[in-house]
Amino acid sequence: MTDFLPAAGRSTIVVIDPTLAHRPLLNSAERAQAERFHFTKDAEHWTACRSALRRVLGEALGIDPATLSLEFGLQGKPQLPASYQSLHFNLSHCADLALLALCQDGPVGIDLEPVDRATSLLGCESSFCHPEEIATLPTAPDDRARTLLDLWTAKEAALKALGTGLSIDPASFSLAGLENGSIDEPRLHAFRFHRPEHPILQHHVACLAAPHGTAAPDFRILLP
Repeated sequence: MTDFLPAAGRSTIVVIDPTLAHRPLLNSAERAQAERFHFTKDAEHWTACRSALRRVLGEALGIDPATLSLEFGLQGKPQLPASYQSLHFNLSHCADLALLALCQDGPVGIDLEPVDRATSLLGCESSFCHPEEIATLPTAPDDRARTLLDLWTAKEAALKALGTGLSIDPASFSLAGLENGSIDEPRLHAFRFHRPEHPILQHHVACLAAPHGTAAPDFRILLP
C-alpha cells in the first residue's frame, strides 16, 4: 500500500491533472462508455479521470488497478466491492483538474469548480438555495456570486457524501451556518466540511464533506 491510503481519522485528497498522459486502465464496459462520448476531448478527459481513479485505488489497496472492480450505489455513486469497502472515495473533476477524496472512516463527498463559474450562478439562487440562505446572500454581484459558488460546492459535496445525488433537492436544506460549524440539517450531522487549500487550487473552489472528527485533508499529487 502507498501513502495514498489515509490513516484513521484523516482523509486524503489526490490532485489529478487530466491533461497529462495517464496510462489507460479501463475495463471493457468503461471503454464502451468512453466510446459513447460525442467529442473526442470529452472521451479523453473521462478516460484520464477514470484511469487515475483506478490507479490510486489500486495503489492504495495494493492490487492491480486494471483488475479493480467498481460497483454502484442506488443513486449511481461508485464504490468498492464489499471486501474493500473500508476505503471510501469520491471524485470530482472539471476541464483542467480533478480531485479524488479518500477516507477509511466513512463516506466522503467532494466537489470542485472553476472560480469563473461563479457569475453563472447569479439568478439561479432558488434552484439550489434554501430561503434561509437566500436571505443572507450579499447584494454586491461579485460577493454574491462567490458566496453562491461556495454554497454550490458545499451542497454538491454533501449530497455526494450522502450518496443521494440530486434525488434530494439541494434547495430543501440549509447550510447557512456552515462557516461557524453549525448546521441544522440532521442528515449532515455526521459530516465535517473542509475548504481544501492548496496552491494548485488558486483558480478553483472545492469543498470536502468527510466524517465528523476527521482532520483537515492531506494532499497528494498524482504524477503520470
